[in-house]
Amino acid sequence: MKSVCRVPYACLAVILFSIATVSFGIVHALGSSPIGSDSHRSDFVGSEKCAACHQIQYKGWVKTFHSTVVGDAKKDPSVIMANMSDPDVPFKKEDIYYTIGGHWDQRYLTRIDDDYYILPRLWSVQSNKWRPYSTYGWQKRPYSKYCIGCHSVGFDPKTRGVVEHSIGCESCHGAGAAHLAKPTRENIVNPKRLPEDRSEEICASCHVRGKDLSGEYFFPLGWRPGDDLAKYLVPLDREEKETSSEAIHRLWEKWKSDREAQARSRCEVCGIHQNVKPQGQKISVDAICMGCHEYDAKQLLQHTRHKTLASAGCSDCHEQKDPGVNEKKENNVHSYGYFLIHPLGCWDTEIQNRCAKCHADKPKKWAYDTVLSWKKPVVIDH
Repeated sequence: MKSVCRVPYACLAVILFSIATVSFGIVHALGSSPIGSDSHRSDFVGSEKCAACHQIQYKGWVKTFHSTVVGDAKKDPSVIMANMSDPDVPFKKEDIYYTIGGHWDQRYLTRIDDDYYILPRLWSVQSNKWRPYSTYGWQKRPYSKYCIGCHSVGFDPKTRGVVEHSIGCESCHGAGAAHLAKPTRENIVNPKRLPEDRSEEICASCHVRGKDLSGEYFFPLGWRPGDDLAKYLVPLDREEKETSSEAIHRLWEKWKSDREAQARSRCEVCGIHQNVKPQGQKISVDAICMGCHEYDAKQLLQHTRHKTLASAGCSDCHEQKDPGVNEKKENNVHSYGYFLIHPLGCWDTEIQNRCAKCHADKPKKWAYDTVLSWKKPVVIDH
C-alpha cells in the first residue's frame, strides 16, 4: 500500500499511548552486572510496588515507551528488533546485553570491563535499516555517565547500581519507600500539586540536554522530582546572559511545542495523565483516551462524525498500525504512527481499512471521498 500526501510537508502521527513493541518484564535491577549490583537504594521501591494501590495508573504506564525504554536481551532475546543477519554489522547478537528504545530507533548496549557502551549501529524501526551511531567515539561514552540517569530509577554513581532499569513511577513521583510504608499526600510527589515550573522540570530533567554541576554526567545527578532543576543541571544550549533556569525552561518549551505541533496533542506530565479516572478492573481503551481528551457527548459526535456515541470508539479509527503497512518505507514516517490520524488533507490508505471494519458494504472510493470531504479532523480539546 502507499500513502499519498496532498500537502508539501510530512503528516505526523499522534503518539499518546504508544503500545509497547518490546516485551514487558524489565522492571528489575540489572542482574549480576556491575551496573546491577545489589546496592538497592532503600528509599526507592520500584514501579511494581506502586501498582498494588495505583492499578489504573500502572496499567496506563505499561502501555507507554517509558516502561519499556530498556530491554534485557540476555533474559529475552526477542526484545532485539533488528535484523542481525546483516554481514556489515560489526557486532553479533550475543554482544548485545540491553536494548534502548523501540519506537523510532533501537540502540544496543554491550559490556566492556565494568561498564556498558552503546554499540556503533542503531536499528531504524521505521525504515527497517541499520544506521551509523557514534561510529568513532562510542567506546568513549560510558553508559553510566551519558545515559543511565534518565533510563533508570535510583541510580547510584558509586556502585552503578539501579533499583529499576526503566522510566518508572518514581522517575516522576520521587522515591516511594516512605509513601509505601505510610501513604500520605505529603510523602510523595504529585506533579499536579507542584508549582508549574517545578512540574515542567520533571519532564525537562531528561528532555533538556545538559550536564550535572561537576560536568562529569550528562544528566542531573542527585536531582529528585520537585527540586530546583537548575541546581543540578547546566543546559548545553545556554544563550548569553541566560541563567540555567531560564535556559531549561526555554528549551523545554521548545521541545514540548515541537512535539505538540507534530502530534496536535497535549503533552501531559507522564503521557497518560487522567483527569477522570475510569473505574473497575477492566479499563477500556476509550476510557484511557478520555483521561486526556475531554470531549462531552456533543463534542465527541462532532469529532467522530458518527450519529451515536456507540457508533465509533477511539480505537476504531485510531488503531495501532502495522509498521509494514506501506511498500515504500523510506521517508514515510507519517505512515508509521502508533495511532492513526487524518491530518490536514493527507490520505493514508490504511484509513479505508479502519472504515471497512464497520462499513464492509462500502467501496474503498467511498472511504476516500468521505474522509477527504472532512477537510480536516474536528479537534476540539487540543
